[in-house]
Amino acid sequence: MLSRDDLTAWLTRLTPPDDTYVASFGAAYDSDIRVLEAALRPLWGHLPAAAGSGRPFKEDPVIQHFYDIVQHRQLPPVDRSRRQIVVETGPISYFLGFWGDQLAADLGPANMAYLVQWLTTMTAIPLPPGNWYFFIVLLNAALRKQGYPYDQHVLANALAQLDTFYLGDGVYSDGPTQQMDYYLAFAFHFYGLLYAQLTDDDHAQVFRQRAQDFADRFIYWFDESGRSIPFGRSLTYRFAPIGFWCQFYLSGAYRGTAFTPALVKGLIDRAAHYWQQQPITSLTGQGPLTVGYGYNNYLLSEDYNAPGSPMWAFKLFGILQLPATDPYWQLPAAPYPDDLPGLSHQPASGMLFRITPGAGHHVFLSSKQMAAHAALYHGQEKYGKFAYSSHFGFNLSRDLTGIETFAIDNTLAFSIPDQDQYAGRKVITASHMAADYAVSAWHTGTARVISYLIPLTANLHVRIHEVTTKQPLISYEGGFPLAPWNPKHQKPVIVGAATIATNGNGESAIIDLLNNRQAAAVNQGPNTNLLSPEKNVVPVLTTSLSPGTTVLACAVVGDPQGCTRVDGLVQFLTTATGYAIVTQKQTIDVPRWSPTVKD
Repeated sequence: MLSRDDLTAWLTRLTPPDDTYVASFGAAYDSDIRVLEAALRPLWGHLPAAAGSGRPFKEDPVIQHFYDIVQHRQLPPVDRSRRQIVVETGPISYFLGFWGDQLAADLGPANMAYLVQWLTTMTAIPLPPGNWYFFIVLLNAALRKQGYPYDQHVLANALAQLDTFYLGDGVYSDGPTQQMDYYLAFAFHFYGLLYAQLTDDDHAQVFRQRAQDFADRFIYWFDESGRSIPFGRSLTYRFAPIGFWCQFYLSGAYRGTAFTPALVKGLIDRAAHYWQQQPITSLTGQGPLTVGYGYNNYLLSEDYNAPGSPMWAFKLFGILQLPATDPYWQLPAAPYPDDLPGLSHQPASGMLFRITPGAGHHVFLSSKQMAAHAALYHGQEKYGKFAYSSHFGFNLSRDLTGIETFAIDNTLAFSIPDQDQYAGRKVITASHMAADYAVSAWHTGTARVISYLIPLTANLHVRIHEVTTKQPLISYEGGFPLAPWNPKHQKPVIVGAATIATNGNGESAIIDLLNNRQAAAVNQGPNTNLLSPEKNVVPVLTTSLSPGTTVLACAVVGDPQGCTRVDGLVQFLTTATGYAIVTQKQTIDVPRWSPTVKD
């Protein structure tokens, strides 16, 4: 059980002592904005920590640094080309809305007038559609609460725009996209719950209800050890999604749900404990946070990741708002619930979970999401894989040519013969979620594919692909990446149509169910996997495809405990209407699907 002192000490260790590190690499926005970001993002943790401690805010060096910026009139000008600044106002709106009296008292009337005038310039900046509207919502809600001039029309319009992105079941799209990732937690619902604590209007009630609907699904994104499933963009914010559980508790949104205070505390504590053990700082156990996920890895970065960006993760420390005397800190941290339904359909986001207590990880099969923009780095890997695991993570491609440098894990990819350049699922044109499986229609430049994903257990799923091509193609399909793996002294077992790789970190296997592909293994280099910097191996199936339509089918095993028997797991049958998956316990019918159907 983590104490308030434990979390406070961790926050202190993660906070950079100065901003000299900000010049260590670049980002898509100007250098002065990067400096502002590095000054403001730590406030997400230091503000609630100071408030809960009962000590003067001025004694916190991060808060005092912000005061110095204001007092020296160093807030940078904003225009459309510099609208990243709007994002960085989030912590200031948090400060103003929750502790505005303290802010005004510390700054004094003249400095406060300067700050408010600067903040109000944000409302004239055109924003991209999506979670950005929440920065204008929080700003105007905070100004309104503290009695400063605000723009009611701009506030109402931003709230209305956010409503257009709501898909139901607690899920938003981030603008006109098919990206429903961790921005749901650390942006949409996090800010919605802050708004619900600043005001008590109809939207506040709506945001609470949507957060409750989301929580029922979001709990599946975490496993029993506190790890979240790596997926989507901005993973360098690492434990920022835990900020949702903190505000879910602080806002009281948990009341009337199955989420008891002890359960919420368990989710927060396990995640914090997990991340405390990871090598995610520049120095051992000391800040700043690096860009990366399980370790320092620039390959993961987005163009909007500057050196100070990872401190978005400090949203986890919102729970420090509670003083040491609050009953929360004495609560036992309840274990992960073992009575959740084993199958979770999340059709709005195209996620299909099959979980089993004690399986060692959580996996979801993905049938809908894709990267919105070509400029998003590694969008195919972050959104387009068939399966994502909290234990195995996923790989990123390292080069343009060669299957060894292409992130083939949980991917079906094609290459024109002799070209040696591969493309997998990136553009999904239609998707559907049935009772027992999920399906998507997608294409590359050379092939059109319908892929069926059928979860059987937490560690086993089946894939069926109907591939249509007008030209010969080379195809590879991979299972889960397994690290660490050194091919100089580790070899997978290849038996017939199956490749099985096993080490101390578990087992990864892929088994062909139609005997029309060859079993093999692809070695992937260091720093390709999000969770491990070591080399890894991906069991694969490969074949040459002739023009026409070919059906491919496989069973995929990802078992952290390495105790799944591969032989005789699944029998695959072709039926009059489609396919049948037969195991010892069940038969699943998978009728052929028309890609005109869309969730």
